[in-house]
Amino acid sequence: MLDANSLAAIALEARNCFLEEDAPEFLEILTRGIEDLKQILNESKNNQNLHDVYKELGRAAHSIKGGAGMAEMPLVSKLAHRIEDLFEALQQDRVEDLDTTLGLLVLGIEELENLVELEKNSCLLDTHSADELIIALDEFLKGLNPSNELAEIGFADDSFIKTALESDLSDCIQRVQEIIESEDLATPKNVKNSIDTLLEECELLGQALNCHWLVEISQLIKQLKSASEDDIINFTKEAIALIEKNKQLYLVETNPQLPQYSDYFQKLLLGDAPEKIEQLIIEQQPAVVTPQKIAENKPKFNLEKPPLPSNNRNLRIPINKVNKMGDLTGQLLVFYEQLSLYENQIKRGSLSLKKRTRLLSPLKEQLEYLYDQFSVREKENFNHNGHSSKAKNEEKIEFDTLEFDEYTQIHTTLQSLTELIIQIQELREDFDLVNREFQETLIDMRKCLDTLDQELREVRLVPFINLAGSFVKPLEKLNKDYHKSVQLIIEGEQVLIDQNIIETLRTPFNHIIRNAFDHGIEMPDIREKKGKSNPAQIKLSAKLEGNNVILTIADDGQGIDIKKVYEKAKMLGLFPQNKEFDQLPREEILGTIFSPGFSTASQVSDLSGRGMGMDIVKAEIEKLRGTVEVKTEIGKGTIFQLKIPMALNIISLLLVKIGSHTVAIPSENVLRVIRLSDHEIQDNQILWEDERISFYNLAQILPYNAPNLSVDMGQPYAGLLLQIGGEKVVMAVDAVVDEKPLVSKSLDDTVAIPPYLGGCTILGSGTVVPIFVPDYFKSLLIQRESKRQLKEIEKETLTVKMDELSIMIIDDSVAVRRTLNRTLTQVGYNVTQCRDGKEAWNTLQSTSEHFDLAICDLEMPGFDGYKVLQLIRASEAWKNLPVIILTSRDNDLHRQKAMDLGANAYLTKPFNPLKIIEKVKDVTLRFS
Repeated sequence: MLDANSLAAIALEARNCFLEEDAPEFLEILTRGIEDLKQILNESKNNQNLHDVYKELGRAAHSIKGGAGMAEMPLVSKLAHRIEDLFEALQQDRVEDLDTTLGLLVLGIEELENLVELEKNSCLLDTHSADELIIALDEFLKGLNPSNELAEIGFADDSFIKTALESDLSDCIQRVQEIIESEDLATPKNVKNSIDTLLEECELLGQALNCHWLVEISQLIKQLKSASEDDIINFTKEAIALIEKNKQLYLVETNPQLPQYSDYFQKLLLGDAPEKIEQLIIEQQPAVVTPQKIAENKPKFNLEKPPLPSNNRNLRIPINKVNKMGDLTGQLLVFYEQLSLYENQIKRGSLSLKKRTRLLSPLKEQLEYLYDQFSVREKENFNHNGHSSKAKNEEKIEFDTLEFDEYTQIHTTLQSLTELIIQIQELREDFDLVNREFQETLIDMRKCLDTLDQELREVRLVPFINLAGSFVKPLEKLNKDYHKSVQLIIEGEQVLIDQNIIETLRTPFNHIIRNAFDHGIEMPDIREKKGKSNPAQIKLSAKLEGNNVILTIADDGQGIDIKKVYEKAKMLGLFPQNKEFDQLPREEILGTIFSPGFSTASQVSDLSGRGMGMDIVKAEIEKLRGTVEVKTEIGKGTIFQLKIPMALNIISLLLVKIGSHTVAIPSENVLRVIRLSDHEIQDNQILWEDERISFYNLAQILPYNAPNLSVDMGQPYAGLLLQIGGEKVVMAVDAVVDEKPLVSKSLDDTVAIPPYLGGCTILGSGTVVPIFVPDYFKSLLIQRESKRQLKEIEKETLTVKMDELSIMIIDDSVAVRRTLNRTLTQVGYNVTQCRDGKEAWNTLQSTSEHFDLAICDLEMPGFDGYKVLQLIRASEAWKNLPVIILTSRDNDLHRQKAMDLGANAYLTKPFNPLKIIEKVKDVTLRFS
């Protein structure tokens, strides 16, 4: 497997290869090509010559884009992408203003050269001019005629569009017609939903197929629909007829004037609708942004909340929109951290510059002294020589030369050096002023971010009563149906909780409450015999602890028979047969009730469980990264306590070092930071404030599943006092780095995530740091003794036997070929490199070597990737060769075309070396 050092070496080699080989070559092609292009345009406008030049230059820009992406230079890649789009527009005759286009291309190529040179010299990039140029290019490209991206690589546009209209569009229309023609389904609501869906599909299809008439019709029908909701069924029929009519005209006639509207819609357009539609279209047009419109002065932020108007109005916003705004706020904080890092670098540079300019002051005085000394010597020399020849030159001298100073080249040089020193000192003062302004801007930016984050939190929060109150009436109904007397008590009604948490917990709360009612609460007569009060109580409470919300569901029923739970768990094989009841902790026995299929009930009831176990409850809670604890006492009742972290975008994190790795722990989970050298440690216990506390090394309890990943075990310096499972624990770390508010980003469920990993944060340097949740460390502490055996098992499981497979790499980029070659050879594959599709096909035709897989680019000179696929699939010898397409073209049309021609997988650049290896393994196993 590839370790972190190997991946870093591969990334560095790709970067160096791009900067030293690919970038200079393709930039030279662009620079030379622009001059050739100007010459061709001045001499003649031979379409074929222009087409070839555009194609060559576009391919060069495309190669720079891909190479920069591989080399992790996003700004270079982004600018090259815009230049490629301009050449593509020129090639497709979509440009009318050639002078402006050429001017933008020259500026773009010059900026590319500048950025590459800065990257090569490892200088800090000034992205301002590049960003402005990209904005200007975007605006210019938007004003061009629509493009057809697949025209260059030979996609059958007309046939594809006809097929899509006859098949996809007809299917969409058919679904709506089936609803209209059905007596049961043709309700106004169903018809309205179906026409809305049809219009969305038509608009998307029109955009994908470059059919502007279909987009225009869809948008118009959308605007007119609101005025015809009283007769929505008839309106839908007319809309379908209009779409069908224009579709047939497009398919049958040549260059039809579309769209064409029916009498029904023309009548609607003759009313007030056109003015309304025109106004809506005007309102929806985006504002044009150009570099000249960027504000030159620093914005001033008013951080005080404006006074609320007397007539407040509410606006409904979908929760996913609020979540997206929260994510954007978090991203802004990441950018703020990057700016803070730059500000520290500027500050250090300013201090260094200040020290050096101080050294220039005595140098300036010395230069001035030398200047004066040379002046005096020149005068003395003149006096000596002048008196000796006075008689000889007396008649030629019209005035006394001593009245003027004589200056030489030395004087000029000294004067220039003195002025240069003064200019440097003035520049340093300007630099300090800019630095102070930058610091003030960062302070204002942070205040704005904190205010924005707080406002978004308040938008997301709703009172606990919204959840708890929804169970009052259902519980009253249960009392009537089952002849019990149970009262619902709610505490902390106004505690504010994230709405997403509220909605997710409805099912677990309902399950636990019904379980408590069914299994926990006794019948009224039995409660009287036991001396218990009637009505019985089920109490729901909520409180906040730091960034967590603590929710409790408690009942005063008969409790859980823990011995019965033990017997059931033992029967299910959850405990070894030789483990007796007294040998197991109480919490571990109660924890088995959350196991799949666990139930102590003799039969399934519709009241509680309804065939589902408590594992459903735990799964829902763990989705929220929460925990659940159970406490019970026979005859007195049961308490379920849920601890759920609030879904905050920005939280306070303590950054600590474990070996060379940085990890984060929420500050609220850390009770104290201890200097380990000040305390006695014996038998894995530390003496702190006259109390013996369990002591662990965080680096030793964390599992590392990758065989080549390890942590350098040094002498720990600091200890974190944590509360884990109700017990105080000191966790040793190598160093405490910092404590600051940072953005917390959740992890998706693509791969299994251990419960103790609560997400990640991104530092200003771009480093991704995992966030650990100490509440889940309990299981790690229990497993510590068997960690060595577990690691051996994991090693055996994860070790993959690598067969010596032969792989052909087909790509015109040197950087891509070298990166793939190094990646694949390091894990045992034999690699053959080909510079383009034609060379690859010639190699396949002439070689006796066997290949197990080909990795092929799409856009290459000679044969493109599609041509190579066609040749391979038509060849009797190579038709079964698995092919992975690796390209920078990331859209469904290119992907579908490749898969139709026989590609076995489709990946996009820039790529992750580990994912390439995984995909190679998967494809070779499935198709070889």
